Amino acid sequence: MDRPPDTTLDVPIDTESIADTIRKALYFGSIRPSREELAATDEVLRGHVALLLAEARRNTSPHPPDRYRLDRISKHMASPLGNGMLSEYAEVPQRARDCQWLLAYYTASRGEYRPRRAPASTALPEAPTAGRRA
Repeated sequence: MDRPPDTTLDVPIDTESIADTIRKALYFGSIRPSREELAATDEVLRGHVALLLAEARRNTSPHPPDRYRLDRISKHMASPLGNGMLSEYAEVPQRARDCQWLLAYYTASRGEYRPRRAPASTALPEAPTAGRRA
């Protein structure tokens, strides 16, 4: 009996979209997003994490990922988003960091990892020198 082809293996991984979602989730630490924004971002992150987690477990690289961390991420994925805002503020950034780690592993295992270079305009300003004596 023929089985239908498994299409989950053919899902392309859009690293730029995943990175944008991660940045958005981590940005929530400096603003006050609504509960709806947190829930929507959590849902998108869950999809990204599930895809990257399956890819990391399937990877046959000579440098396998940390199995302990993969198991912890899997357990975290099984728990739903908390009911309170404090719980949501903690869980969404943690899921973003998990996704960030998985994305870094995914791109590094394919030789695609490129550290993001910050533009010169975002460099930290120098400390003010007014009132200092040499």
